[in-house]
Amino acid sequence: MTRYPADALVSIYPFTRQSEGDEFIIGRVDTNIFLALPSDAIELLDYLAAGNTIGQAQRLYQQKYHELPDIEGLLEVLEENDFVNILSSKQIVLPTHTKQPKQTNHFTWISESFAKKIFSQKVLIGSILVIVLALAALVFQPGIMPGYQAFVFTKNVTMMTLILTGINVVAVFLHEMAHLVAAKAVGVSCQLRLSNRLWILVAETDMTGIWGVPRNQRYLPFLAGPLLDVVLTSVLLLILFAQQEKWVAINPIVLQLIQAIVLSYLLGLIWQCYFFVRTDFYYVIANFFRCRSLMKDTKVFLQNQIFKLFKFSRIADQSSIPRGEMRVIRCYSVIYVLGHIAAFWSLLFIGIPTLWNYASLLLGTLSAGYESNPYAFTDALVMGLLVFGIQGLGIFLWINSLRHPKRS
Repeated sequence: MTRYPADALVSIYPFTRQSEGDEFIIGRVDTNIFLALPSDAIELLDYLAAGNTIGQAQRLYQQKYHELPDIEGLLEVLEENDFVNILSSKQIVLPTHTKQPKQTNHFTWISESFAKKIFSQKVLIGSILVIVLALAALVFQPGIMPGYQAFVFTKNVTMMTLILTGINVVAVFLHEMAHLVAAKAVGVSCQLRLSNRLWILVAETDMTGIWGVPRNQRYLPFLAGPLLDVVLTSVLLLILFAQQEKWVAINPIVLQLIQAIVLSYLLGLIWQCYFFVRTDFYYVIANFFRCRSLMKDTKVFLQNQIFKLFKFSRIADQSSIPRGEMRVIRCYSVIYVLGHIAAFWSLLFIGIPTLWNYASLLLGTLSAGYESNPYAFTDALVMGLLVFGIQGLGIFLWINSLRHPKRS
């Protein structure tokens, strides 16, 4: 007995639709759930929304396309993601429909009109001008670009490390807020949360609703964070240029702190180029090539190659993926594999040995006790909490993500 009898009516929750090549992306703004469906599936939804029963919708589809649709498979997916509710049936009693909890968005007081002013054309032109001036300053004075020495504090090490860490936390918050405000400018509400990329702790902005807006309107929300980082880095480089030209006098401690912030921003921008994880630039690439599930499809593709190599029969069907998108997946699979190899190599041969040496030094200082050297003990305790607390949380989230992988 079918779960979806022919005389049952279907209640369809309000959803947005956005054309995406040969597909439509439909979404529920209240739950922040989005699905990609072929155009003929959208026609079936429209038939049902017009008040037709499941059997009538099938007949209308069959009259147009001369084939019977897999309406049960479609309804299973839609019901699982709370897009539809089966209203009635004379043959069977249908299970109670469980509603998804409403998405809790952050900073809802930021209006769309205010967000559009923040990311107006004038603001963007001004940002580009600041970046150009900073590049010109680098051409005239390459020495203003800080080196690794900016991270080496010789005085007040603990205090300077805490200050730099605090500034970096604020910088990360501003980065994510830039994403949020830019998304709000195109009518998308967001959440801020902690997450991980492999074993690295990161903050992220959940912009799931961005898939419900036109493709060309997604670039600014994706790039807003890096754009803010580049602008702030440019401002700091111009300050360093002014100091180099003796237009301003800066205290040496403050000067090194500015240099350290610039270096932190630059390292953050380099991190965005690690396309083998979900960075801001990864989403730009995925959007450009119309590959909404690029990483997920790449994982399935690589899994299939392994199964073929070992003659396993569990090969996932990817025949529905367009040929052009499949070419992108094949190319991206190389970046994905090489990137993960490099990441694990750096963890095993750089990250873990460095943490081990730090642990040995810190434990030696802590085991001597507070009375032996109060300053050294406090310094070791603070550094241990900073280094191992942040790294430990990142590793915990990574292991947890392996145990409970996301569907998307």
